[in-house]
Amino acid sequence: MTVCVRKDRGQSRLLFGRTAHPDPWFSLTADAEDELHAFAARLGLQRNMFHPGTPTGPRQVSISGHYDVTLGERDQAVALGARPITPQEEESRG
Repeated sequence: MTVCVRKDRGQSRLLFGRTAHPDPWFSLTADAEDELHAFAARLGLQRNMFHPGTPTGPRQVSISGHYDVTLGERDQAVALGARPITPQEEESRG
């Protein structure tokens, strides 16, 4: 079982001539939800911050449940053992 953290997609898109948000956001995910919740609790994240997985798109590809985290929380997660991955690596994990 592995806890992973990745930068959210689409943050470099322009919104009215400027980037949508100056600070990057990351997603904290794991192979199993119970492992994810336990790790998130170690980071001080509240359970109500969890975004459950949902099927999306024309092929109903499942997006795994995750917690949104800031850059500082991402760094803390990596220090606690989370593995940084790219969005493409997450897709290949299935």
